[in-house]
Amino acid sequence: MKLLVVEDNQELNNTIKEILEINHYLVDSAYDGDEALDYIRTNEYDLIVLDIMLPKINGYQVCDMVRKKGIKTPILMLTAKDQLKDKVHGLDIGADDYMVKPFEIEELLARIRALLRRSSSEKSDIIRLDNLEVDLRNRIVKKDNKIIELTPKLYCILEQLLLNKGNIVSYESLMSKCWDINDYPTKETVRANIKLLRKLIEDKDKKLIQNITGTGYKINETSA
Repeated sequence: MKLLVVEDNQELNNTIKEILEINHYLVDSAYDGDEALDYIRTNEYDLIVLDIMLPKINGYQVCDMVRKKGIKTPILMLTAKDQLKDKVHGLDIGADDYMVKPFEIEELLARIRALLRRSSSEKSDIIRLDNLEVDLRNRIVKKDNKIIELTPKLYCILEQLLLNKGNIVSYESLMSKCWDINDYPTKETVRANIKLLRKLIEDKDKKLIQNITGTGYKINETSA
């Protein structure tokens, strides 16, 4: 899962980013509303953590502009304002949840997990496909009941394919979701990582990942 953290306090932004990365999320950081909108226009995110009191364009305006563009990415707003009218305003313009600073990191993680579950078509935290089992909540991958260690990028690719079972996930979508804003992946980068992933999760006589020539990849409900 790829998240965007929009917070002008660099220390807090870095802390949230670090905690999320420890919990196996891929994270981009923005420090003002203008930068946030640029990132949102050019990247696909699974969730946006959005502060309200931002330079240039405030969080309310960012949220409102994102929703008016038809972008449905879950938004968790952060603010020092704890008045009911502020919460109601944030929710009315399209935010999905609201947290008042200061907050406990564990609660932030729980809120993020809840929003991601709500936006996913998967009704369970566990996805099983043949001899493969993926625990989405704890980011644990097992093959034949043995844990497989995946890098964050390989896990992200697998997660995207599983969350979109039966549908093609394009090269562009994988590059946007599974690489950092400062990376410059190509289709060949994606192919190389798919090759590594296949070595770890596939058996010689069972192909889980299907190559859709020139377009991307998909995982079917049952393997070939």
